[in-house]
Amino acid sequence: MATREEIITLISYVLGEKNRQLLIGSGLDALSKESRIAALRGLQDLGWVGHSGLADFSESYSLTREGRWIATEHPPVSALEPCVRDHIEALRTVDGETNCAQKEGLRNLIGLNCDLGNWDTALIHCFHLRKLAERTKDTQNLAFSFFNQGKVEVAQNRWDEALESYLNANERFMEAGDRQGVAMTNRAMGVIYANKGDHASATRCFESSLSMARMISDRDLEAKAEDNLANIYDLEGKFDEAEKAHMRSLAYFLEVNDLASAARTSNNLGVLNMLRDRYQVAAEYFEKTIDSCRKTKNKGVLGISLINCAYCSARCGETARSITYTDEAVSIFKEPNDINMLALAYRNYGCIELRNSRYDLAFDWFEKGVRAAEASGVEDTYAACCHEYGMGLIKAATDLRLAKKLLKKAASLYRNMGDLERARSVEAKLTLA
Repeated sequence: MATREEIITLISYVLGEKNRQLLIGSGLDALSKESRIAALRGLQDLGWVGHSGLADFSESYSLTREGRWIATEHPPVSALEPCVRDHIEALRTVDGETNCAQKEGLRNLIGLNCDLGNWDTALIHCFHLRKLAERTKDTQNLAFSFFNQGKVEVAQNRWDEALESYLNANERFMEAGDRQGVAMTNRAMGVIYANKGDHASATRCFESSLSMARMISDRDLEAKAEDNLANIYDLEGKFDEAEKAHMRSLAYFLEVNDLASAARTSNNLGVLNMLRDRYQVAAEYFEKTIDSCRKTKNKGVLGISLINCAYCSARCGETARSITYTDEAVSIFKEPNDINMLALAYRNYGCIELRNSRYDLAFDWFEKGVRAAEASGVEDTYAACCHEYGMGLIKAATDLRLAKKLLKKAASLYRNMGDLERARSVEAKLTLA
């Protein structure tokens, strides 16, 4: 457990100048409770203090290896990694005295925490930014807070709440005359509609975003909107159009060294090949994405690519790799309780057990996956889990009546989403049941 002196040392790294001097001169208790809570949350998000207990200093806390090194060696901030330096600077800015400084720090922290997948902390910062923005009648930051709240809610599969947040953001962006913000929000709403299976609305949003991006000559937003449209083409079976759009987006992201966006697009190309049953090619894309995400510490995309690569590995008979990757993905998605991604993880475990001819265990995992997928509200995931469970039952020649029911459900879901090619493919397999 950490000593009081070690905690005080770590706190000094994340406090603004005034509170840092107050800490040095009068001790920890001289800081307000709000400052102590914010400091501990910052230390947890930096990975210096373990996540446990109440967010105050009345309890003892364990230090991570990084936290122990900082407390022992007292390295200058300039010696830390760039992303850590940025995080510390944002925490210190939030701890400043002026509203402008606090808002700037909160915006930076929201971006950092969203990139790192610290969703609960990001949401807290969104609420704080909104309070400041409302008090100062700052429409731009009000829109920013709503937009990022929507991003957090999407990550937690809270689709209806996210849509409401994005609509609020869109209204404020329009009020502020921020066409880039409107285009960004339309793209974000398109993602929600796509996950809910409403491809017509998703396409409308993505096309609106793409059109506005071209109007304001925003190549970055244009590439991202086109990448999203490619996902719709993919789901609708327009594989050639999807692949060309993905490749154009990937070329742009690599040109401007946007590794985070390039990783997402690489993952999308992997999914496209996976849906074509080209599992080895897909796995190569996913491996590149995993490697890139580890370097950039992008936990969200890392988890998704781990799930996808694990599935391809299971289909190729590489069960050891599949287990390792699925376990790592579960560790990422368990804390935010991302039911959608956990459903796909359960499906992976089912595939692994099926491959090892442990049918009872496989069917337990498949059933768990189907239930989680239904609860997530993501129709594509629900269809995939139903399809995998049904085919597993057919392979084991077990409960063919249930297998037929599951395949019919999967086909119906794909048809409702407009993915006629996959719907017909699943329907063709009904003759096996």
